Amino acid sequence: MEVVMQMKRLKMNHASWLRATVAIAFAACALAALAGCASPKVEVEQSQVQSDFEATEQSLIADGVLVQSPYVDNNNYALTAFDVSDSHVADDGANVFNAKATFENSAFRTTMDVVATYAKDGDSYMPNFETSNASTKAVSGIVYDPQGTLSSSDLKNIQDVDFDEEAQTCTVSVAYEPEWFESVQGDVKYVYRFDGTSWAPDASANSSAAVSYSPLVATYDQFDADTDKGGCLTKIDIVSLDEKTGEVTANVTWTRGKHSNHAAAAALRSVTDDTDVTIDATVEGTLYSAPTEEGKHRVTATLTGTASNGKPMVVGIFAGGDGYTENGMIVYNASVQTDDASYTCGSTISKKI
Repeated sequence: MEVVMQMKRLKMNHASWLRATVAIAFAACALAALAGCASPKVEVEQSQVQSDFEATEQSLIADGVLVQSPYVDNNNYALTAFDVSDSHVADDGANVFNAKATFENSAFRTTMDVVATYAKDGDSYMPNFETSNASTKAVSGIVYDPQGTLSSSDLKNIQDVDFDEEAQTCTVSVAYEPEWFESVQGDVKYVYRFDGTSWAPDASANSSAAVSYSPLVATYDQFDADTDKGGCLTKIDIVSLDEKTGEVTANVTWTRGKHSNHAAAAALRSVTDDTDVTIDATVEGTLYSAPTEEGKHRVTATLTGTASNGKPMVVGIFAGGDGYTENGMIVYNASVQTDDASYTCGSTISKKI
């Protein structure tokens, strides 16, 4: 009986040994398999990837990924961030990196996603970069005006340039230089907007200085006219000007004959024809701002009314604009009717300065 029990114990020990041997064999096979399936090691250093990508600056500019603009100094970009989120070896042995990069210069900041693929080439690797989801923000305002809207294309010497980074706008305030017939409150403001790819003027957001033409209200009776048969205006008395509507009222005097109130022509007064005719009129119209193509300030109005002889009178006036006008001087053209004829005349007349 004892022999039988020993035999059973030997059979059980042998079975346990077989099971242990099989388990060890399976474990060894599994370790070998795991060793054979381990991921290949990435060999390219991340610092090398960052350096190589920074060297692609000019290609990124050429492709429009990095912005260039005539409104700013287009100085060199620098790679200020390169954050690798994943690196692995592809099936073909290439080293692949996924990263988010940031380039900056004094005007712009651009972020983008980057896939860097380093293909195996013998004992070395050749890089290739693909970018996507590029986004650019302006980090400073404009410094040039290539459109010529402002008096100078170079804004570096203009102190009041307000850059709003959140709104991506730049507001340039320019002092309004008034002519003699203007009084001004505030500045002219020009707004420029960056849309993610370029700076451009935003005319809808511009604002003007508050300009008043109240200095025009005065008596203009300083003239120098040795007139022909058309006569001349010897007085334009602008008595009122509505700043809101531009409506202007003036009392004018037209005289036919040789007249001058300048000392150089005083002798003409002694030979004035006794048949000279003088006509007065109150004329009204609307004053408009009418700058020249060169941007010089100018105002103009056409004034109409009935003269003292019951006939119509029309007087066109303007101030500023042309180079031959002077401070306090109005240029006029008048159409007058007398009882026996119609006359036109045009000249300049000034107020006392």
